[in-house]
Amino acid sequence: MDIKQRNQNAIDLTFQNVTVTVQTKQGKKLLLQDVSGICKSSQITAILGSSGAGKTTLLNVLTNRIQNSKKVQVNGKIQANSTEINFRKFSEFGAYVMQDDVLLETMTVRECLQFAANLKVQGDQHEKDKVVQETLKILKLERCQNTLIGGQFVKKGISGGERKRTSIGFELVTNPSVIILDEPTSGLDSFTAYLLISELKRYAINKEKTVVFTIHSPSSDIWQLFDRVMLLIEGQFIYQGKGNQSILNYFSNQGFNCPRLQNPADYLMSIMHQNNKNAQNYPIYFQKYDSLLKPYVEKEIEQGEKFEILSYKFETSFVYQIQQIAKRSLNNVKRNPILFRARIIQAIIMGLIVGLIYFKSEGRSQVVFFKLIVQILIYLSKDGSNHPTSIRDMNDRNGLLFFVCINQLMMSLKPCSVSFPSMRKVFIREDNSKLYSPYAYFFGRLIIEIIPQIISPILYGLIQFYMVGLNDRTVGNVFFYFLCLILNSLLGLSLGYIGGSIFSDVKTAVFMSPLIFVPNALFGGFFKNRKNLASWIRWIEYLFPIKYSFNAIAANEYENTHFIPSPTELLNLEFSKWECVYILLGFIIGLLTISCFCLVCNRKRQQ
Repeated sequence: MDIKQRNQNAIDLTFQNVTVTVQTKQGKKLLLQDVSGICKSSQITAILGSSGAGKTTLLNVLTNRIQNSKKVQVNGKIQANSTEINFRKFSEFGAYVMQDDVLLETMTVRECLQFAANLKVQGDQHEKDKVVQETLKILKLERCQNTLIGGQFVKKGISGGERKRTSIGFELVTNPSVIILDEPTSGLDSFTAYLLISELKRYAINKEKTVVFTIHSPSSDIWQLFDRVMLLIEGQFIYQGKGNQSILNYFSNQGFNCPRLQNPADYLMSIMHQNNKNAQNYPIYFQKYDSLLKPYVEKEIEQGEKFEILSYKFETSFVYQIQQIAKRSLNNVKRNPILFRARIIQAIIMGLIVGLIYFKSEGRSQVVFFKLIVQILIYLSKDGSNHPTSIRDMNDRNGLLFFVCINQLMMSLKPCSVSFPSMRKVFIREDNSKLYSPYAYFFGRLIIEIIPQIISPILYGLIQFYMVGLNDRTVGNVFFYFLCLILNSLLGLSLGYIGGSIFSDVKTAVFMSPLIFVPNALFGGFFKNRKNLASWIRWIEYLFPIKYSFNAIAANEYENTHFIPSPTELLNLEFSKWECVYILLGFIIGLLTISCFCLVCNRKRQQ
């Protein structure tokens, strides 16, 4: 690589006159107050300050992840190589590693990095694999590369230090020119923290990268690694410049002498800590910085040379993105099968309960269920009668059919309400990193999650259909019944996706599910006949899909029946069974479209 190319890769990140104001109940609060600074390439810049000093806010400003709104106002200018940038531009050459390690627990370390490389690194698969291997080597992750990350459901996983390095490696595979980290050493022991910072320093020097991070209380060994230090108090700088002896000399000249055997970082944190004694010295810190250091920093910013930023923007095809996300989702189901198994067990148990309750229904001579499992084809060829023999029998059947519709909807709704929001943090992080399109994420997950929506209702239907003795006059009636179950399951999936797309919290999404269940049940056509609804509210029934599910399954059950009074007339079914199928398909497509739209609109810049 020649000198010119290295200069193009190197980026100096600068910020000028940055002010962040938030509106609180007590009034306006300044998080950052007219701060300016520079983070140079081939150096590591450490930002220190006590809790609430504005460290993370500054990182969010540098990465353009704070947006102006009614409650938040951001002023100032962020530049890379003297060129003003925005959030989209920063994502083309920079990476942001947040304090929380948002990783999918069912992936191995190598698979996690490989996923990012496949979607972000340009070249063939061999070149992508080479980048992953190099990143594993740089971050000393080769020993645990085939170990699952682990988490709530996967107990045996990698250590905290390995998890932190994996989170950093997830961003490094894209070869960013600027990498910004929020508290990268939090939760790590002193030796692991030292290894991590030393690797970041080596990476900055060898690759000519700009590394910026916040750190709370570094050890003396880590302190020696800092090229540049920024000290923040109440959203204002009190020092910015070289570390080591330079910063100690600066404060010594102001009368703040660090004891010879004390860790300089600990001493500086002690004089910055928010207490009454230190607060009296704050005006001194601010006045000295403004008079001695601020002019020098502003001069550094002004003298910065303007180089063209070498963009690393690379996007894979939409189909390839869907393929990668679907592959990961499938592995997630295989390695964390608790939810899938629970749904299968739930389908079996509910099928048996319903079958036993309605076993040997009136007007039907049934074959024992377990014999029918072996002789399904023979049984289908019989000329069974589905005619109800009394009003009581008809009411029992109506109750069964309506319960099947509601139960199948809820069996799909609840799991989707849980699974979709639980992945939200992973999605937001990867979306902020521009790994894929949100539409690719939506369809990639949908392809895999449709599978249990088909398997579960078929299993449920096979168990209870022949135990109860529903309409099996023709093969078409049998298959239509199973089609209705699958459509109800897909309806639950669609409604669950909407809840998961709107609400970021799992508990909120689950809590809101009764608002979907209750109106569907009330306007489904079973608890109250549609003709008995008041004229001013009758139109609402058309907004709830269970009405059409019950209509379809009831029309199929009572097809060609000669029982008087006619069950279809008593239920006031106004659509044919195939008309209901088309309407239900429209609901499913419409609800999935709305949930996809909500997912895209509710994206936010993760901070």
